[in-house]
Amino acid sequence: MSDDESQRDPAGPAVELLAVPASNPGPMTLSGTNSYVIRDGDQVWVVDPGPKDPEHLAELLVSCGEDARPMGVLVTHRHLDHTAGAATLARQLAARSGREVPLWAADQVAVPGSRPLPSSLESDHGTVGHIIHLPGHTADSAAVLLDGGRLLSGDTLLGGSSTVIVPDDGGSLGDYLQSLAILRAMALDGRIGSIHPGHGPAYESPPAALAAIEEAISHREERIEQVRRARTAGVLTLDRLVRSVYGPDLPASLQEAARWNLRATLEHLAEGN
Repeated sequence: MSDDESQRDPAGPAVELLAVPASNPGPMTLSGTNSYVIRDGDQVWVVDPGPKDPEHLAELLVSCGEDARPMGVLVTHRHLDHTAGAATLARQLAARSGREVPLWAADQVAVPGSRPLPSSLESDHGTVGHIIHLPGHTADSAAVLLDGGRLLSGDTLLGGSSTVIVPDDGGSLGDYLQSLAILRAMALDGRIGSIHPGHGPAYESPPAALAAIEEAISHREERIEQVRRARTAGVLTLDRLVRSVYGPDLPASLQEAARWNLRATLEHLAEGN
């Protein structure tokens, strides 16, 4: 596709973004998974269909519109709170519309039946959004940057909380810091106007979006220093490190996430960072 062909037709309809929260709140999912419906006229895409909850999937179908032309279902990363309902929704959209509806994921092994992520979302009016690979939370983490600078961040950035780095899913603190640096540069350059996370409320303005990215970077840098100081002081086991960094009153529901983050930090330091 040439540069001219990839440009969006300014005479076309505005690209709409609708958040459809799932009812799966918890320590890791906060208020629940945010699914998103993208609409460009009668063409629709769904990002992160979330859990395999019949009521939630039915709400997504309604949000897409009965006469919609479904163009694809995309997941930002492999975790089940984003992917479990994806294949079912793609089949439902295909059955209702009578057209093939691709399921896209960066990790086809983790999301059976999926295809590799496209580089962009294309409609009759041009490019609706671009896919950005942002490894760190997991190896396959990605985001969607929509027309107008709206970033669907998956779990790379959360609303009102910090994300976890999951080493067992290829998560890497080094990769995460690099992804945050990319987002920071994009925000400073005016390419990110708002952030719509996989969990929690959106950051609705450019200053709020940049502040969220800066806060995520500062949080990780502070955590690295905490772990470095604790190791220098002789804290060697992971259990002791959790108590040293997070305190003795960390709820049991957050213990696993704390261990993931500290393992990722230890691996980062072991690499000479």
